Amino acid sequence: MDWSVGSGDVAGDYDRVLVDAPCTGVGTLRRRPDLATRRDPADLSELSAKQAAIAARAAEHVRPGGGRLVYAVCSVLREEAEDVVTHLLARAPKLRPAPFDSPAVRALAGEASTLRLLPHVHGTDGYFVASFVRE
Repeated sequence: MDWSVGSGDVAGDYDRVLVDAPCTGVGTLRRRPDLATRRDPADLSELSAKQAAIAARAAEHVRPGGGRLVYAVCSVLREEAEDVVTHLLARAPKLRPAPFDSPAVRALAGEASTLRLLPHVHGTDGYFVASFVRE
């Protein structure tokens, strides 16, 4: 099912929705250097648009009144991170950024609603994660 165009037969609202969106994977380049040869620069804008569409569609299934959406990509690029958040908030006005509720993530992010993990800082692959609640 392609969530960028619809959610198929998924019905109802959920307390938690995780969007692990398809991305360039640049956050994993240290382990997978071959990824650098597989992508065309035009892929980035296509993926960014698809990520925002998927996240907006998934947001429709987040329970009103405090349900949570978490958006994650294994990329550290602004186009797949903050730019997608901006587009998502424009497409899903009932979402608002919210601090993470996991103690482990909060230890890293504090009161922020986004977190960028970097290989040279955190000893992990590169990731971007954003947290939202639905009003």
